[in-house]
Amino acid sequence: MEETEIVRTPDAALIRELALVLHSVGIPHRVVGNQHSRWIVVPTTHALAALEELSNYHRENAGRRRKVERFAVYQGALTHALVWCVLLSMVHVLAQARAMGLDWKERGLVDGSLMPAEMWRSVTALTLHADLSHLISNLAFGSVLIALLVQVLRPGLAWSSVLLSGALGNLVNVWLSSEGHRSLGASTAVFAALGVLTAIQLSRKLATARARMTRWVPLIAGALLLAWNGMGGASLGPGLELQAPRQPNTDIGAHISGFLCGIPIGVLTWRLERRRPLRPALESALSWGAPTLLIGSWLLALAS
Repeated sequence: MEETEIVRTPDAALIRELALVLHSVGIPHRVVGNQHSRWIVVPTTHALAALEELSNYHRENAGRRRKVERFAVYQGALTHALVWCVLLSMVHVLAQARAMGLDWKERGLVDGSLMPAEMWRSVTALTLHADLSHLISNLAFGSVLIALLVQVLRPGLAWSSVLLSGALGNLVNVWLSSEGHRSLGASTAVFAALGVLTAIQLSRKLATARARMTRWVPLIAGALLLAWNGMGGASLGPGLELQAPRQPNTDIGAHISGFLCGIPIGVLTWRLERRRPLRPALESALSWGAPTLLIGSWLLALAS
């Protein structure tokens, strides 16, 4: 029996879709392919009917297909992960040594009784740690998230989003806690980075994914990571009350508020990232915003 090739493409998913269309209308066909391409052949006597069906299918569904977007992937992930580690380690060494004869921890930690008068504490506390094990855990988890973020965002935008959402997380945590609440640690920024990354990946899925359920995978994954790593071993009791974590110094509120503040910041940065090119003034502000805010906050803390 003589056969005619009616369509050829390297897209295996598209071939399966078109073959299903032909099957639904009862047109005999075969899918043929190799490692480079796939094609559909039909009996020559059915070729015109098959082409007409596929043409109708294309016209009916053309408006429903989402445009495939290609996203930029930025370089320097390892470099920025190293910057994260060096920054936190340097501040920890200075704090432990009481550099310049000052108590860095006392001047830089979050203290609900001194805020909002000393707002800089919401930033400086992100670089302080209680001990070496506290530091190492934030170095490990945070460096991975920073590396991932700087691949999907401009580096300046990535750092600014993490610092801003981390600081907001500290402020929200103070607002929800008692007046004398005190805390320190980069974990608020770490979970803020997780929130930012979750929001960006969710926004990408909403823009491109066809299957509705797959759109919510990033949000579900982010929530699971928060629950697994951010609760410090806390659990729900019989009456659904939150029981104390196994690590008594874990600030669960800071983890949750950091993650939740990272979500809207992530949506905002996603929208900024899609604007190409940015105005030079905005591009410069994003690049210098994070270091300026961090250095300025520490200068205020040490001078107070």
